[in-house]
Amino acid sequence: MCDNSPNFFKKRVTVSSFFPQQALNWQALQPDLAITEFPPETVDFWSLQPNAKQALSVFLRHPSRFLLMLKADDQAEYASLLESFTKLHHYREQSVFGVNYVVEQGDAFSFPRVYTEMAHSLDDNFATLGEVVNALYCDQFQLFGSLRVHPSSHDIQLNPGLVHRANGGVLILSAGMLLSQFDLWLRLKQILQTQTFDWYSAHPFKHLPCDVPSYKLNLKVIVLGNRTELATLGELEESLYSFADYAEIESYISVAEVESQKMWAGYVNKIAQTLNVEINFSALNKLYKLLVRESEDRFLINISPLKLKEMLQDVVTLTGNSILSADDFEAVFQRKSIQYGFLKEQTYADILNEQVYVETQGEIVGQINGLSVIEYPGTPVSFGEPSRISCIVQFGEGEVIDVERKNELAGNIHSKGMMIAQACLSNILDLPSQLPFSASLVFEQSYGEIDGDSASLAIFCVLVSALSDLPLPQNIAITGSIDQFGLVHSVGGVNDKIEGFFTICQRRGLTGKQGVIIPMTTIQQLSLSDEVKSAVKNNEFFIYPVEDIYQACEYLFERDLLDENKEYSEKTIPISRLIQRRIENRLDSEKKGFWDFFKS
Repeated sequence: MCDNSPNFFKKRVTVSSFFPQQALNWQALQPDLAITEFPPETVDFWSLQPNAKQALSVFLRHPSRFLLMLKADDQAEYASLLESFTKLHHYREQSVFGVNYVVEQGDAFSFPRVYTEMAHSLDDNFATLGEVVNALYCDQFQLFGSLRVHPSSHDIQLNPGLVHRANGGVLILSAGMLLSQFDLWLRLKQILQTQTFDWYSAHPFKHLPCDVPSYKLNLKVIVLGNRTELATLGELEESLYSFADYAEIESYISVAEVESQKMWAGYVNKIAQTLNVEINFSALNKLYKLLVRESEDRFLINISPLKLKEMLQDVVTLTGNSILSADDFEAVFQRKSIQYGFLKEQTYADILNEQVYVETQGEIVGQINGLSVIEYPGTPVSFGEPSRISCIVQFGEGEVIDVERKNELAGNIHSKGMMIAQACLSNILDLPSQLPFSASLVFEQSYGEIDGDSASLAIFCVLVSALSDLPLPQNIAITGSIDQFGLVHSVGGVNDKIEGFFTICQRRGLTGKQGVIIPMTTIQQLSLSDEVKSAVKNNEFFIYPVEDIYQACEYLFERDLLDENKEYSEKTIPISRLIQRRIENRLDSEKKGFWDFFKS
């Protein structure tokens, strides 16, 4: 039997019967809080940041540490919170810091002279009370001050900068600003390491009009930046963490414990109060579900005050309500889905109009529906789309051709997943090192770059189908990454992937046999739409979690993957036996001589 015959991809009308009892219950598709009411008191932001709070407290008290690199994603929002916290906790040893610069202007017979006196009051020109200064963007004159010379009288004027205003206090800066003006960082580093301010000419080829004495600073600096910015600064300044401390403002909080859920609820209530709105408990639970969709983890959700304020204000703006309900949050979610949905709808329309061929009924040998997430540059939206993966097996020398990789349309992680699937198959089935078959694997009608290893389980299954000549059900889509031992591991975007395939099935008409196979480890990522939840509840759609390739193959082929030394009928022969039988038939045919070929 030659596998590249015209009937190889012929659709078979029989449909496998799956095991609904193994599918997830509809209650498992959306997360719910363990608490049932708001805590009696509100919680402020820093109560959710114990590590950052402790690091800041130690840094502010430490007598010989002057620089703290603080990872923070929403810098503008966190800078104001940090400024308030620092003003509250910064300890000052004296009331007035700094000096008074006395300038004796020159005349026709003398040069100007500048000297310093200890500052005694705020009327002195470089005196400060140890302020906390927040400046996410500044230039060199704003940061380090300036020396100006009057164009006609040639009088000298000294103007303090941010480092002088923050003398005895704390200066909050942005890592992005220092990267865009790296010369500012070099001078700032010298100031922090020496705790001394020296005057320099702003022009590289001109000297100062006179000598200006240096003076001691008592300055601490906190630099805010996201992880990328701090990493870049660390690459440019290799010795950064030899003199700088490091801490993180955590963007996510664990809500695995009841107490942490109570703290989060109190925190949300605090933000709602600042916006003059009320939120009932059903709305809080809905907000939690939406945040799980964003984090893809039921035990880890976003606590960015900017994010939460944006979500609450969106609901208030759309509904006009001051008391927010779960339905209000759902209405905003649906509105944004429509607002961002043009590209998604065009993609689904191509599938429904069969411009992109995706089958959702019947069975086909060597073809499977994988699940992928599509992202378009220039848009904030990502969505799930089924991807048809096909495999053709022919007599050959054992090479498995990854067509996407051959044409440079696949990334390194995708290629890694492809090789793992091939190695896993050879290892599990104990296949000979030199297979008498060659295979080609294709993501059909895929014209852009693909990457990731989330299709490796699908690739394994479609290889098994092609080698054993067993059909795969097209009403089931599959996602998951595997290792060389056949264990199925977690993937990202599982909510989008499930909803993408569900949408195609729903618009074609749910048959009660459609569903998806996902890794067991992604159950805690699930926060699916109400439509999917309703379909699962009504037994119109199924979600099957698997832990390894054996379970996946049992679902898809209704056979054991390996021979377990028990009795089998012809319809339940293990997949490994079928593949071995084909290999033996191929090897036997190669042993036949030339004349034996004509006798057969």
